[in-house]
Amino acid sequence: MLAEDLTQNVFEKMIKYKSSYDGQKSFKAWLFTIVRNTNIDHHRKRKYDSLDDSYLEVKAVEKDAQKQLETKESNEQLMAAINMLPEDEKELLILSKFERLKYSEISKIMGMTESALKVKAHRSIKKLRTILINDIRYEY
Repeated sequence: MLAEDLTQNVFEKMIKYKSSYDGQKSFKAWLFTIVRNTNIDHHRKRKYDSLDDSYLEVKAVEKDAQKQLETKESNEQLMAAINMLPEDEKELLILSKFERLKYSEISKIMGMTESALKVKAHRSIKKLRTILINDIRYEY
């Protein structure tokens, strides 16, 4: 398919540049020059296309790195805020949200009822939200 496209390009250039043919010189040499230049143009274009692809790949990697950095910063802010909570609330949030334990399992560990844990978790998340919001306000 590529060969057909390049051949078509050669014939288009032959028609376009027919005035450059000198009848005194070899037709084969003139045609070969057009073929050669068409081939060079094609490979030059492919080179730039591959550079564009490389550029896009680099940009994608940079974007991914930026996203990872932002995630890391957000996680650090979250952990700093969690560390401001009392120990029992910190432990509850870590077990329920990060370790993904069920409240029934946490109730056995902490010696509280499930309903009391749920209320405590809800209040702890509200405190955490307040800490994060106040921290963001002071940051700017």
